[in-house]
Amino acid sequence: MKELLEKIDEQNIMVSDYHTIIKLIEASLQRGAIRANEATTVGKLYDKCVFMINKHNNKEKQDGGLSKTDN
Repeated sequence: MKELLEKIDEQNIMVSDYHTIIKLIEASLQRGAIRANEATTVGKLYDKCVFMINKHNNKEKQDGGLSKTDN
């Protein structure tokens, strides 16, 4: 069961994966590997990755605030 859970976890996209995708897109654009007719699709993927990173960062901030207690 533990091995199955580890394999499932390996299939999940992590925040670090979104950072890697963003770096790949940026490098591809700098090197001219993206054609003009592909730019919209690639840009949408880039925006989705940035959104997911921001969503994760905001969730961490909110979760961090829940653990604080006011006395």
